Amino acid sequence: MKYSETVSIEAGMRFKTIGGLFVETTGESEYIESVEVHVHEVMIAEGVGQGNKYLHNLDSAEPLQ
Repeated sequence: MKYSETVSIEAGMRFKTIGGLFVETTGESEYIESVEVHVHEVMIAEGVGQGNKYLHNLDSAEPLQ
């Protein structure tokens, strides 16, 4: 799925990032006009930095079921 082309995303979806972080979507999204992609806010779900939020291009993350 091309998350960078998705305008919005539901909260609670879990992913593993390239860096090995387990994150969960918050439901917030932003469009970055300069690079023409949508990014989505995620919260670190476990481990170091748990609870911290940041914007992420989910195309580079692995969805977890």
